[in-house]
Amino acid sequence: MALKTSDKPAATPAQPPFTQTTVLELALYKLYTWQNNTYEQGKPYRFRNEDAMLLLGEQDLGRQVWKLYQPPKKREAPKHEIVDATRVVATRPVEDVGFGTLNKASGRIEVGTDDEIQDILERNEEGGGDVTV
Repeated sequence: MALKTSDKPAATPAQPPFTQTTVLELALYKLYTWQNNTYEQGKPYRFRNEDAMLLLGEQDLGRQVWKLYQPPKKREAPKHEIVDATRVVATRPVEDVGFGTLNKASGRIEVGTDDEIQDILERNEEGGGDVTV
């Protein structure tokens, strides 16, 4: 008695239809007719590799009629990240002229007391500098 075996023939791996093709687009003209077919600029067209090589070799006045198709790159909008600054406590600026205090009523800047001024004058007399009061 014979055993039944299911021997299936080895299937050849199917090649994708796009392995023998190249995608081109018009580089020079807005409309181009080749072998009774009209092509438009900006649209990708798939050709067999042999035809694509011939088309890439076509030139008009030294400029290529066809070029390889490059899919458009997606532009990413800049990300506007919001920085959390709620921990900052704003205070009103204090009037500071850098030295002394400003007396707004008299319009005079108080630099120091008479003792401080006398101390400065005595130091300058020793150093020989001029001081205007």
